[in-house]
Amino acid sequence: MDVNGYRLIEVRERDAWLVGVDLGKSVDSTAIAVMHHTIKGTGTGKADHATKTWRQDAVQRFDLLHLQRLPLGMNYVAQAHAIGELMQREPLKSAKAKLVIDQSGVGAGVVDLMEANGLRPIRLQITAGSEQTQEGNIYRVAKTILISKLEAAMHSKELHVAAALTEAESLRDELRDFQRHVTASGANTWSARAGKHDDIVLAVSYGIWWATSGPRTDSWELRV
Repeated sequence: MDVNGYRLIEVRERDAWLVGVDLGKSVDSTAIAVMHHTIKGTGTGKADHATKTWRQDAVQRFDLLHLQRLPLGMNYVAQAHAIGELMQREPLKSAKAKLVIDQSGVGAGVVDLMEANGLRPIRLQITAGSEQTQEGNIYRVAKTILISKLEAAMHSKELHVAAALTEAESLRDELRDFQRHVTASGANTWSARAGKHDDIVLAVSYGIWWATSGPRTDSWELRV
């Protein structure tokens, strides 16, 4: 489309639901974060006179609408059932929400069990370093990437936490306790302070990572 001789580059709008799950171990609860990811054009834009293009501006939002921790000690069969029930709720069911699960601490067998219960999770494995790779259906992602994506969404005010969430205060507490550490080699690592949890922070980061860095890049590409 041309506007006064300029080629119009429109925003590819996005409306998606994302569910991040940080699977708990014996001393940690499983944390679940549900968010609505949207990208919309604003109707305004910027002209590039050199290329004769007019690029539409966009607004991106991550609306965190549901947070919960499953009861400590719940077996993984019951957890798979609970997560499956959640994925069947509206609007998650109709929107075919993406389910991103970290299998780092519990192993692939637990996620296999969830697949056997009808779930189709995106398998995430947290690594050290600063890279992101894919091997088959497993995405190996450095923790620093996950947290940097969360930080960016917070800094840009794209992350909006629903005030009514019962676990909203837990999220704020975890963010305060989450610390960056620099190793002897100069690499950045992230972890909660001793005796504190980071399960909710990580669950939130999974959805943001998938929306902004996963292989489905149509969430932020522009349409000509």
